[in-house]
Amino acid sequence: MLSETGRRPIILVVDDTPENIDVLKGALIQDYTVRPAPNGHIALKAAMVQPYPDLVLLDIMMPGMDGYEVCRRLKANKETSDIPIIFVTARSEEADEIEGLKLGAVDYITKPFSIPIVQARIKTHLELRFTARALKKNNQNLMYERELIENIIVKMRRADTLDERNLRHIVAPVEQTAGDMLLSVFTPEGRQLVLLGDFTGHGLPAAIGGPLVTYILHEHASRESSGLAIMSEINSQLFMRLPTGVFFAALLFDISVHRDQVILWNAALPEALLFRQGNVVQRFPSMMPPLGVTTSLDLSKAGIVLEVQTGDRLYAYSDGITEAHGDAKEMFGERRLEAFLTDVVTTDIPLASLLDILEAHAGTRNHSDDITLVEVRI
Repeated sequence: MLSETGRRPIILVVDDTPENIDVLKGALIQDYTVRPAPNGHIALKAAMVQPYPDLVLLDIMMPGMDGYEVCRRLKANKETSDIPIIFVTARSEEADEIEGLKLGAVDYITKPFSIPIVQARIKTHLELRFTARALKKNNQNLMYERELIENIIVKMRRADTLDERNLRHIVAPVEQTAGDMLLSVFTPEGRQLVLLGDFTGHGLPAAIGGPLVTYILHEHASRESSGLAIMSEINSQLFMRLPTGVFFAALLFDISVHRDQVILWNAALPEALLFRQGNVVQRFPSMMPPLGVTTSLDLSKAGIVLEVQTGDRLYAYSDGITEAHGDAKEMFGERRLEAFLTDVVTTDIPLASLLDILEAHAGTRNHSDDITLVEVRI
């Protein structure tokens, strides 16, 4: 067996009886580098010699510093705390074994010991140690790669800025790579397209389709494509490119040049609201499943045409708002949100006030889902 650096594993053998050290050394020398120590003080010094030991065989009953104290000090030192320790001792009482394991030892062998048993225990614990180290290293590599991918995705999603004309919004993501996304763009002729979307969950799986949706919206807007064509293209591309189980709930406002008509599509997002003169005058629930699930959607029948007036306000939001709740508390719900929006349109309080209200309701500002709310002014 070789360590992860390619050298033979180092076993630190600590025992005040030379004969015991000789027996263990003779049994282990063929496969391991044995580092002997006749007492606790020398053992602590030997443990700090690089390369550090890969495992310690430790006697308990020694003059001066006993094995328990050696174990405590090794576990208290960050350089040696993860070295597996096996007690090899004549103390066979259950209380002694429990004490050793409580101090952090991985195993307990009583004397007189069987050489094959000692060899098997050492082999098992070394394999566990090397496997754990390999997993830790692989996890660190994965975390680095994840951060790199996250940074790339975030930069790609920010490449096209949100055109905030006629808009107010709040966005409170759970992670940097949020599942929610909010886009607004004007076509060359002056139509405004506002897209609110929510990918399944959050994190990398949720964010991976964001740059594609952003590209489709901006590309089609530059060509003066209809909202129907945009929604159809997003659905088709996500269906072809997203893995199974990742889909995209989306709501699109296609606002006419003169801002007197809006065509709306709602694919699995909470109902949008139209406020006029301080009251909700129309609601727009989802008319179809989320995008990216099937290519059999009849989007032409799902669009809702509404006539709007100057002063009207449209609101769309993700379910992270209505589903926000704390321990043993009910969800925030549509009723509370509608009451808040009524205050917004009648007193013009900032949308960001909603975050304080959600915190008061849930008892925390750390929500389990992304929160997005957008207001479109006509």
